[in-house]
Amino acid sequence: MSSQEFPASVVIVKNITGAQIVKETHISYAVIGDEYVYKIKKPVDFGFLDYRLAKSRKMYSILEKDLNDRFSKDIYLEVLKIVRQNEKDFALVPVENSLTAIEYVLKMKRIKDEDFLQARIEKGLISIQDMQHIGSQVALLFKNLEPAPKDEEFDTHFDVVKFNAVENFNQTEKYVASLIDKESYDYIMAKTLAFLEENKDVFIKRAEEGYIKNGHGDLRLEHIYFNEDETVGLIDCIEFNKRFRFNDVISEASFLSMELDSMGRTDLADGFLSGFLSVFNDELSLKLINYYRCYLAYVRAKVTCFLVDGKDKSWELYDTKVNEIKKLIDMSLFYAKSMEQNNLVFFGLMGTGKSKNAAAFAKRFPAALFVSDIIRKQLEGLNAADRQYIDWGTGIYSHENSLKLYNTLGEYTAEKHKVGRMSIVDASFTKKEYLDEYLKHNIGKITFIEFDAPKDIITARLAKREKSNTVTDGRIEIAEKQRETADMPKADLKIITTGNVDDNIEEIKKFLIK
Repeated sequence: MSSQEFPASVVIVKNITGAQIVKETHISYAVIGDEYVYKIKKPVDFGFLDYRLAKSRKMYSILEKDLNDRFSKDIYLEVLKIVRQNEKDFALVPVENSLTAIEYVLKMKRIKDEDFLQARIEKGLISIQDMQHIGSQVALLFKNLEPAPKDEEFDTHFDVVKFNAVENFNQTEKYVASLIDKESYDYIMAKTLAFLEENKDVFIKRAEEGYIKNGHGDLRLEHIYFNEDETVGLIDCIEFNKRFRFNDVISEASFLSMELDSMGRTDLADGFLSGFLSVFNDELSLKLINYYRCYLAYVRAKVTCFLVDGKDKSWELYDTKVNEIKKLIDMSLFYAKSMEQNNLVFFGLMGTGKSKNAAAFAKRFPAALFVSDIIRKQLEGLNAADRQYIDWGTGIYSHENSLKLYNTLGEYTAEKHKVGRMSIVDASFTKKEYLDEYLKHNIGKITFIEFDAPKDIITARLAKREKSNTVTDGRIEIAEKQRETADMPKADLKIITTGNVDDNIEEIKKFLIK
């Protein structure tokens, strides 16, 4: 966009400040200089916000500064106004100045690009431990807020939550079959509404106990930054609609967790939630995580549906956005299932395809994946790719080491259970003792999915593995011994892995939501 295409107010601010970079959103312009950012609201009305009147833009600029001052230190500096000094010259003066305003401007300190959380994650600079520390800091920011007053438009917090959920499904019904598959739509809606009705008292209790805060409303990676002392701050709190800002604190954390999941970083998402829950350490927060993640993933899918609406493949972003909707609906569906606090065990003998299917499932859905072949070697200080050509039941595969492995798998699953994450355990479970060791831990409900294949196919797979780099040590000469001694759990679903992996994953999905 050239200078001639910008509104006069943007051009004036550029001329006065010397700042040349302009970023535009659907509701504002940001004129970006080396040290400062000047934000100008557009005179728009989207229903959920109304900036058409100059007095509204002034009011919301002041409110934006006041609200964000709660989360940030010396970032939101002052509200200014553009005034005419003479026929040719304009100036930026404090909003209190008596000269007539041409437009209102919010002046902010510019945060370095490399100081945003998103940038550091993209550069690989953030560890799980870092995210735990960030989660606890963000939680303290919210803990120090005053509870939100009762919303004048609704009798209770529960009514607000239910209104938002029902609105989601009403607004997306038109996209069912075209952009959202009906099976997923029906399941997500049914699980959402059932959860609300079954837990109405939980939402009411959360409001009574002060967990509903006049909060942020848009807690995203790009809105978290690091101060010079490496403490974190937040920017871009929603000021224009209190219905989007008055939230349960756990919904704020769930939003950031869901965004990390969408990037494939469930490890960082769980680190953040672990830190956040160390401050808000209560059972009800845990109970609500997957409800809010389900809701928020669906909101993002809905907004993307709005973007795609009326377009076709001639639009260059059409396929990208349609695939984005599918991914978000998968995430929402998975969180809906996770409201039950389920975990999955993918088990079977060597060569049956359980690991390949487990990896494919974890790639499609935001589950934690624990691969026994990898963890077994890690426990013994070995690299995952180090092949162990040893006799059946000896060395790292001894009875004692196998018991240790399954106990560790239980520990790992229990840790994920504490942050509301569904886990997939990829292991053989060839002895009842191994299952007993796993079940010593608090791991929630389990769905057992068995994988198998005809003997000739298994033999061919094991022969192929001998010639490739793989983490598994399965070999033809020990496969029969494993089968002869196996005493595996009863399967809730059995998959014969002679077909396409994607078809297997779809079959598992349909079974889980039936």
